[in-house]
This record gives sequence, structure tokens and C-alpha cells, in this order.
Amino acid sequence: MSSIFNPASARVRPRFLRVIFLVFIFIQHIAPSPCAWRLSSNQPQTGQDLWYVIKIGGNTVGYFHENLRILPARTPEGQGSALQTASEMRLVLNRLGVKVELAFISTTEESAEGRLRTIQSEMTASNQKTTAEAVINPGMIEIQSESGGKKYVRTLNYVGDLYGPEGIRRLSLLGLKNPGDKVTVQTFIPEVSLVSQLVRTLLSEETLLLGDENVPTLKVEETFSGIAVKRTIWLDRLGNAVKQEEPGPFGTTEALRSDKAAALAAAAGGELPQEIYKRSIVRTNIRLPRARSIDRMRLRLTHKTPTLGWPDMNGPNQKVLGQTKKTLDLEIQRPRPAKGLSFPAAMTEENSIYLRPNVYIQSDDPGIESMAKQLVAGHKDILSAALILERWVAENMKFDLGIAFAPATEIFRDRRGTCVGYATLLATLARAAGMPSRVVMGYVYALGMFGGHAWTEIRAGERWIPLDAAIVNEGVADATRFYCAASSLADGWGELAVGPAQQVFGQVGIEILEYETAETTAVVPDGAKPFEIKGNRYDNPWLGITLEKPADFRFIGLEAVWPDPTVLGLEGPSGAKAALEQHQLYPWQDAEKAVWQIMEKLVPEGRRQISKRRGQEVFFSDSPEGRKSAGAISRGLEVFIWTVEGKDAPKLARRMASALKLGESGKIAPVLSGLAARP
Repeated sequence: MSSIFNPASARVRPRFLRVIFLVFIFIQHIAPSPCAWRLSSNQPQTGQDLWYVIKIGGNTVGYFHENLRILPARTPEGQGSALQTASEMRLVLNRLGVKVELAFISTTEESAEGRLRTIQSEMTASNQKTTAEAVINPGMIEIQSESGGKKYVRTLNYVGDLYGPEGIRRLSLLGLKNPGDKVTVQTFIPEVSLVSQLVRTLLSEETLLLGDENVPTLKVEETFSGIAVKRTIWLDRLGNAVKQEEPGPFGTTEALRSDKAAALAAAAGGELPQEIYKRSIVRTNIRLPRARSIDRMRLRLTHKTPTLGWPDMNGPNQKVLGQTKKTLDLEIQRPRPAKGLSFPAAMTEENSIYLRPNVYIQSDDPGIESMAKQLVAGHKDILSAALILERWVAENMKFDLGIAFAPATEIFRDRRGTCVGYATLLATLARAAGMPSRVVMGYVYALGMFGGHAWTEIRAGERWIPLDAAIVNEGVADATRFYCAASSLADGWGELAVGPAQQVFGQVGIEILEYETAETTAVVPDGAKPFEIKGNRYDNPWLGITLEKPADFRFIGLEAVWPDPTVLGLEGPSGAKAALEQHQLYPWQDAEKAVWQIMEKLVPEGRRQISKRRGQEVFFSDSPEGRKSAGAISRGLEVFIWTVEGKDAPKLARRMASALKLGESGKIAPVLSGLAARP
């Protein structure tokens, strides 16, 4: 699944942001829906309360409620009567004991003819609400957003007419008569500040079982320009949605009409099972050594749903090498920014959107401005200053799965968030210091898999430079990542969640073809195995690990990936257990102190010892009663730690140290030389 990265342990954790926002946008447009069976094209169906239960992968996660009414004529403006659609959506997801709640309330006003006038919305995805109002004028939309007492105004130009839900219903009523009929109408999607062409196609007639009732429906396919995923809606004779489905990375997202009691009960939310999250992470063919040191990488993406197509994956620091309907070869290069590039950057037409504040990147907040200037004081080089900001965010933020996404003022105040929060705060501090910045959404490698992630990019000279406060690197972010969407956030978070993101997230397999560090280049042959076992010997040429196990033990846990750091496990007589784990350090940490901190968590109050094995320092910690031990060897920012439990744990821990062989830092084990190179 898309993933959340916890910088405190450099591990990956489940994350909800993307799928929630996709559901969020999807539900916002559930009703009212047009239908050729509507009783009257001239009279709106007012006064109805429509309730829906929302499910993800069959699991109940919330509800949607909508009501339509007629407003009296306005004076003194002289405008005629209007139609007002009020809707409310609430989602509650429970994961590992953490509750994630989202709420969206909106009011859409149309003229009596169905043309949009205003859209007002209130969104809660964290502890702080964000409100917005879009006023539709001829040829221009004025959008005012507010959060944390700060207001921002932007405008969007358009050509033609924009219709609201009732206007779309009437136009669809006229055009959808027989299967194959299509209606195209222009509307405005406020979640992504998108003027979009909506196309509705009548597919067939179908009877659905709703409770104990067979309901005749029309099955309609719905697409929006700029949004990749197709939606299917089943409409009753009054033109109201009975059911709606949309594919997603956690399985199908579904809204099914219900009564009020069932819908409100759904607000308790649901626990998405572990297997649902496993769908959205992408296992790799091999496990990478020192991933944060990789400067260049070649990947092959394989599409699970080729009909969605590929977005344009060419961009700063990544290049498409070849592409078919099903596969795409991508090369990612860790950029080497020129030295001596100064800041603050001058405001130009090209970079103004990346320097100006907005409702999420609130770089004009006095507290944020003061902190940014204090941190970079005395620095003239943009990269060295940006790395100081990155470190401050990494050290001061705390991972919090309960926050989906939040504006910068809240993140700065509470210092809590997911990878999205880290990326937002770093982008905001950079912008406050005069560095053009944006947030990107894509995949990043960790512990044998690729997971969804967000990070920051700053503009240094003519190049976008990736920085990651959640997965911190030595300097510029490594090349084990690629993005499919980038945004200044001026148009909100929806810009990162739809379009290209929908074509990629949860839809691709990822195979590592080649990777390069300063010390070596490794080509991964076709069909290469992640490891090999011969008798009692475990060989992992990619990690540079060889381990000879005791004859009376057996290997276990060999296929573990995020969030489990286990490389391999051992199980022996009398319940004895051992495991070898792969960990990562911050670049500014003292390696010895950091290793002891990790060991202290694994073996509290353990007796410490340092010895030498093959020229490498080996750290040991043994519990007072001798039933638990741990050992560790550091290799650059990478640390391999083994834990042992059972009788004579200290003895077995040292036996493992003798049996374990690690290749030199950044080098690949000699067994690689016997593998054929990929053409």
C-alpha cells in the first residue's frame, strides 16, 4: 500500500492519505446523479435525504449524506431562485489502534437553469479545519481558502458554461436514452481546483438487490478529464444513485444507498485488514544494500491495469527509457546540484507559484518565517541551508498516523504528522527562507518493497532537488524513489491524489534492473533470486550477507518486507530463536551511540561489550539473566542487528557473529560476479 515512513526508526508504516483522498473526491460527487428515467426534467427532486454507506474492499468505513432544496429569489441583486445541494461525508479508519477521521461538508448553489454559482466547503483531515469558497463568475472562478486564521485568494479562468449537479442531471436526462448514448458537460471540481469535462455513458439496464427490494437501475459509466479512473454508477428511476463503485489501491471503493440509521452506524468506521495494506506495497525482486547511498537506479514498472495508461513519467531526475502498454522502464538519477547557488530566489513568473504562500504552505506565518530565517542565518548556499531545514524537521517532528494531512501552521505548532506532514513543513520552511519549493508524491524503496511516499523538492538554479525529512539522507535524497505527481499545493492536496497518481498507485509491479553507488554498479539479471540457501548456508549477494547456521536450527522469516526489518530468522531446539535485521541511521548520528540506543530498546539494561570480528567492530548486549542477547555491526548508515532469545543466548549471539559475513561497506558480495548481466 501507499506507505507512511517513520523517521524515528527509518521504517515504513501504513499510510491512509492517498486512498482516503481518492475516496474523499469520489464520494463528494456521488449524488445527485442524472438518469433518463427521472420523472421530470424541469422539477428538481427536493426535500429528499439520501444516505449511503461507504466501503473499502468490503469493509465499512463511513457514510455520505445529501439533500437538495430550492432557495427563494435573492434581493436586491435580482437573481432568481436557486438550487442548493448540501452534502456531508465522514470517514473513519482504524489501523493499529490509531483512528483516522476525515469529514467534508459542502454546499453547492446553482441557478434555476443549473449553472454553478458558488461552492462552499469545510474539510477536516487533522486537528484544524480548512474552509474554501468558490464564486463562479463569467469566465473566472474566485477561490478563497482559510485555515488557522489565514486567508488566501486565487483565481482560475475558464471558457464556456459550468454546471452543477442539478444542471448536469437535466442535460443528462436529455441525452441518455439508449445504451451507448453519451453526454458531455463542463463542471468544476473544487477538491482539485479543476475545470473538467464530465462524460457520462449509458451502459445498460440492470436490477440491483437493495436490502429486500429489487431495484431497476441504469448502469452509467462516468469519466472526468484530468482524472484517470472510471467510475460506475447505478441510478434509480428518480435519477438518484443506488450504488457507486471505483477501483482503488485497497480494493474497490463502494457507496451503497442505505437508511439513515445504517449510515450513521457506519460512522464508527472499520479496521482495514492487513491483507488490504499488502496490496498497495510493491515487493521488489531483490533487497537493496545501503539504499540511501544509491545514486542511480533503473526500474521496470509493469501495469496491472493497462487500460488506465501511463502518465508522463519524464521529469526532473527521472527519464523513461522505454515504454509499452504494459511496461515502462524508468531511470532515476540522484542530482548533483551546483555549488554556490544563492538564495533567496527572485520572484519570477515561472517560480512565483513555488514561492508564494497558500492555504497549506503557509510560509507567511510569522512563527514559521522566524524559525526559517533563524535556521538559515549566515548561510548563502541554497543546498547547505536547505539541508539544515531538513534536519530540523527530521529532529523535531513526531510520526502520527492519526493525521491524514494538515496545513503548515498546524504541523508547525503540533510537530506531528505522517510523511505528508514532514514534506509540507519542509516545503513551507524552505519557501519562507526564499527557496522555491513543492511537494511530490510517488514511491520510495525501503526494506524489500516500494511504498507510497511524499517528499519535498526545492528549486536550486535550474534544477529541482529532492529532500526528504522523513527518510533522511546524506545530502540530496537518494535515487531509490520516483514520483508521478508534483504540486505547489496552491490548488490543494487533490492535485497529488488524482490524475497520474490514480494511474500508478496500487496499479504497478516494480522490478529493480540496476543500481549504482559511488563504489559499484550492480546489474540485476533476469530471474535473479533475492537470496540462495544451500544446506546450512544463506547467501544474499545483494546485501552482501553470508550466514552459516547451526545444523540443529532452521531458517524462517526469509520473505519478510516492510514494516518487518527481518532479513532472516532462525528457529532452534528448546524454543531458541534468532533474527537478523536491517536498520538505518541518521547521517548526523554518532554510529556507536545510535547502535547502543537501538540495542537498549532490544535488550533493556543489557551488559555491553565491543569486540572485533574480521576487522569490524561488533557490539553485544546481554540481558542480566542471559535469556536474551543482541549483536550489531554498522556499515556506513546501515546497521545489521541480530537478536537471540532462549537458553545460552549470549553464546549463540557470538556464534552468529562468527558465522555472519558482511561485504565491505557499499560493495557487493563476490557471489555477484558469477551472475550474468542483464542486456
